[in-house]
Amino acid sequence: MLVRNNGRIAAGQVMFDAEDLKRGVVLELGDQVVLCLGLIAALPEPGPDLGLIGIGPAIQSIRAQIRQIARSELPVLILGESGTGKELIARALHEHSARRSHALVSVNMAALSEQLAAADLFGAIKGSYTGATQGRRGLFAEADGGTLFLDEIGDTPAVVQPMLLRALETGEYRPVGATRTERSSARILAATDRQLGGGSFNVPLLRRLEALVLNVPPLRERREDIGVLVRHLLQQEEAVEPSLFDARDLAAMALFDWPGNVRQLAHVVRRLLLARRSQAPMSVASILEGLVAPASSSNARSAPPAVTAEKPKSKPYRDPGSVDDESLCAALAQHQWCVRDAAEHLGVSRTSFYALLDKSSLVRQPQHIPAEELKQVMRDFPDQLDRWADVLKTPKESLKRFVRQRGD
Repeated sequence: MLVRNNGRIAAGQVMFDAEDLKRGVVLELGDQVVLCLGLIAALPEPGPDLGLIGIGPAIQSIRAQIRQIARSELPVLILGESGTGKELIARALHEHSARRSHALVSVNMAALSEQLAAADLFGAIKGSYTGATQGRRGLFAEADGGTLFLDEIGDTPAVVQPMLLRALETGEYRPVGATRTERSSARILAATDRQLGGGSFNVPLLRRLEALVLNVPPLRERREDIGVLVRHLLQQEEAVEPSLFDARDLAAMALFDWPGNVRQLAHVVRRLLLARRSQAPMSVASILEGLVAPASSSNARSAPPAVTAEKPKSKPYRDPGSVDDESLCAALAQHQWCVRDAAEHLGVSRTSFYALLDKSSLVRQPQHIPAEELKQVMRDFPDQLDRWADVLKTPKESLKRFVRQRGD
């Protein structure tokens, strides 16, 4: 029987170790069966999917976080690449909260013009600007009692960022042209595919938005879900069965990096269906070859390499001066705020990594976190060190030592 390991024909016995399985292994057996192998912790008992399709540990973790975060009233910042399903997550947070009977109001912040952004968000009185022939309610008023989802928050016009900060801090806002403030009890959810720290984005506003942060993994980091997603997409399109694709098609999809994530996968499935309905079939491989490859980035992960008997030689450490603050923070967030794993990800020594932490303006040191903020997070997430570190933006090893020293 012909066996392929990550797209390459396997000659003889192939052994997998823990590191291979962490990266993920795609096995094809006789062009009939495709297996996605990975190293995961024991999965919890399956519960409601919350509208999120997948079976792997990454999507299970997202569901668990949604169920927990939905009970809170704090703002949530949803971080993830374009096409990963951030809007679906915002909807799930709303629908599983106590606000579900009220409105979920969504706005794409990149679509707001600088001239009218304040009126769109906060409303305006008649005659307050050219063309304002009547008063208008803003999105904060529409979402009062419910949830306001600010998509593409990184593209918010600079002129309204201080106004948003005030609304988050006090619940108060002033419609354009008004002399009195109004109040909204809307819970704020925001999403972006950009790194907001260190740029032109209002830092105090960022700190308010990231009271709770939910990181959405790219599709290339949850390859085990690709087959399930393809089946779901096919069944959405006239209940087509997955037998439309053979094992080689599915293997090619599992090995592709999907720079556009689930949205791009959906487009490819629809293109294939359209081609086959018009009796002009095209191969999965031909479509994937025509797609733009993902740009290299510090957090991009390519298709898993084929497993060989030879282990790669250790690489020399990277110059720590080439690591910027945003990459430092992103590496920690990606690795659950574990210094060892983040340092390995960036290719710097542990000593250099700690030196970078000392100079960082984005990563917080536990001793600099206000005591009441620390206690509140510990109350919100009892006995969950990983969540404390993620919410507080601090390395979990240092946080664990600090909490132990305080006796909390």
